[in-house]
Amino acid sequence: MRTRIQYVAAKSLIIVGVLAICIVRPACADGISFQLSNSSLSTSSGGTVTFTGTITNGSGGDLNASDLFFNFANFDPASVTPTQVLPSPVDFLIPNGVTSGVVDLFDMMLGSVAAGSTFLMDVQLEDINNDLSAIQTVTVSVPGSVVSTPEPASFALTLSGLIGLVVARRRWTHRS
Repeated sequence: MRTRIQYVAAKSLIIVGVLAICIVRPACADGISFQLSNSSLSTSSGGTVTFTGTITNGSGGDLNASDLFFNFANFDPASVTPTQVLPSPVDFLIPNGVTSGVVDLFDMMLGSVAAGSTFLMDVQLEDINNDLSAIQTVTVSVPGSVVSTPEPASFALTLSGLIGLVVARRRWTHRS
């Protein structure tokens, strides 16, 4: 008898759990998302780039831009400083089921970095209801080429060639 009661209680808990998931989940099934205008930008060392894009609200309720914030991850904090600029310059409403116009989302400022460098950062949007968007990766590059240092063997070969030219030139000028 006791086993039957335990079985019915366990089955009831499972049914209640499944119903709770099915009832709550559809309200935020689409959640929130953002689409970047361009996920790859470039700037100079010490420069700042602004990523722009749109935000789609599928959270089940109206949101203000101030209800949203970006999570930044997987970047080099010694070289990169991300800053959210949304909802600058003023807060605005994003009704449920609507995509905003193109707005400034966040900045990525570089420190003093070498030419030819590239920096990656993962970005995710979150709202006040803890809905999360898909993670997107952005790239900031610094134009230019990286100056390479010659290997010691190459340097020695070049130096010996220059010395040979100087010696040959001196011999040639002494003959004349």
